[in-house]
Formats: sequence, C-alpha cells, structure tokens
Amino acid sequence: MELTYLQNNKEKYIHVFSCCIPVKGHERGAIYDLQREDIEFVPNTMIDFLNYIKNKKLNYVLKEFEADEMVLTYLDFLEKNEFIFYSDKEFFPELSAQSINEDTSAIQFVTITHSNLIKDNWNQVVKNVNELGVKRLHVHINDPDCMEEINHILYSLDYSRVTNISFSMPYQKVDKKLYKNNRLKTLYLFNSPKAKVTVNNEVTSVFITAGDDKIFLPKFSINTVDINMTAYNIARNYNLSLYKTVFVDEYGNIKFNITDTLSYGNITNSFEEITRKTIPELAKVWNIKKEHIAPCNICEFRLCCTVVQVPFKTENGYVMKCNYDPYNAELN
Repeated sequence: MELTYLQNNKEKYIHVFSCCIPVKGHERGAIYDLQREDIEFVPNTMIDFLNYIKNKKLNYVLKEFEADEMVLTYLDFLEKNEFIFYSDKEFFPELSAQSINEDTSAIQFVTITHSNLIKDNWNQVVKNVNELGVKRLHVHINDPDCMEEINHILYSLDYSRVTNISFSMPYQKVDKKLYKNNRLKTLYLFNSPKAKVTVNNEVTSVFITAGDDKIFLPKFSINTVDINMTAYNIARNYNLSLYKTVFVDEYGNIKFNITDTLSYGNITNSFEEITRKTIPELAKVWNIKKEHIAPCNICEFRLCCTVVQVPFKTENGYVMKCNYDPYNAELN
C-alpha cells in the first residue's frame, strides 16, 4: 500500500533541495547536505534514481516504476531525510555554477615551518601574509620551549588580516596568556604523555602522543571532508584541496605540501615577486579539478575532500596517490 504522503502528492512535481548534492562514486554514492554540513552515503542506484526523477511528476514516476518495490523505499528515504520535496511548481532555481562570494585573497591558508631563516625574515613574512590576504595561518615550531616565540608571533599579527591562527609544537607547559588572544584558535602539542583535548577561552588544545614526523603527511579521513556551500562552490570551479593553500618549509620554499618536490617561490621574496611569479604557477595547479584526476574522478568525496595531494601528469592524464580506495570504498 502506498504511503499517505505519496497519495497526497501524486499530481505534484518532485524536486531536490538545491542544498542537497547527489554525487556518484565508483562503489557507492553520497548526498552532500550543504545546509546541515553533513554527508549521507547511499547506493549509486539511488543517485541515478534521484537524478532521473528530478522535476518529474510523482504520478509519472510511480506509474513508470510500479513493478519496482525499491522505488517506494527510495522515495520514503529521500523524503524523510529532506533531500526531496513536492510542489505544484515545475521548476526551481538551482545553485549558481560560480560562487558569487568568492574570496579575493591571493592565498587563504598558509602553513609555515618555523626556522632560523623564517625567524630572521619574520617581518617580511608577516608583510607578505598580510598583503596576500591570508585568513588562516598555522605555524609549526619544533622547540620544547617556544612560548616566548609564540607570543612574539601573535603580537606581530595583532593588526593583520589573519583571523585564524594555530600552532603545533612539542609537549610543554602552555602560557596562559595565549588563551586571551582572539585570533588563536588551536594548539597542537605532539609527544604528549596522554592524548586529550581541552578548551580554554575558545582556544582548543589538542594533545597528541605521536611525534611530528607524520603530522603534515597528506592522509584522507572523514575529518578531512569539508561540506558547506563555500567549499562546494570552490570544488566545482577549482581543486578544493589545493585552492589558495600553501606549505612553507624551513627554507622558506612555497609548496603545496611537505612532500611536494617543487618550489613555486619563497615566502621571504618581495610581495611583488610572489604576485608576479608564484601565484600564477600555483594557480595552474589548483585549476586542475578533481574530475580530471584519477582516481578522484570516480570518488564520492571528490567535491568535499580537502587532503592536500599534488597530482602528477602521465601519458593518460593526471593521477594522484591516496590512502582512500574509491573502487572498494575502503581506507588503505
């Protein structure tokens, strides 16, 4: 027996909420809920079904699939999870293909490996960070007594455009003055005797028992998934993982991640040189969308994955190594 809500909506059109994005993978599909910032894993057959019934009358769909009992199950699931709705209107506007609120920063997120060279050129580094429009800055300091240096770095960024600052450092006693800085968001303390997470005045301290040897190695997990309107808009137009994101090693070399063998410039260079030479070269790479990279192009996470993996070109196109296997939907 058909469900009551189906009977009541037979003459209405089926619509997918514009904030719900069906993405088909190789082994399974996913529906991104950009409004709730959540992801629901579903069979690929449901993705195909959802794309097919879009803007069709419910009565037409029920009649066409009357011999398939799974259709009622799919419709019930999609409606209860608020992925679809019914309306007398035949069409509703979809999300714009181009973000209308695209950030104007040249670089948004920078990770810096602190060193004597970085310290000696810190004023130039801060100048470049400001003029590039960096919003999120992470500084890695491999010093068991670095509270004074962290306070100095925070002070130097008092009037910067950076709104989110984090640090990673060896386990040590944290200076309580740090908790009063409004820009400081997270402290990562590795080689900790105990794993724990604490929050003090909106500053999160993450204590990690492992060392820092693998802290920046690109590795996929569900925590590297970013589902929201901004991330989705970026992913449709660029490579979300690489877009306006750089890693600066202890020599000042600007790369995409710690394993990147190329240098696109140096953070101690003048802002003019970085703008003229470095940014265009970086943009060439972040314009390589996941749909053009194997196996990302058949992965259900391709429009929400933020793992900073650098693709390399082969005779058959761009490829990338990842610890997630989309062919079997398994982590390696």
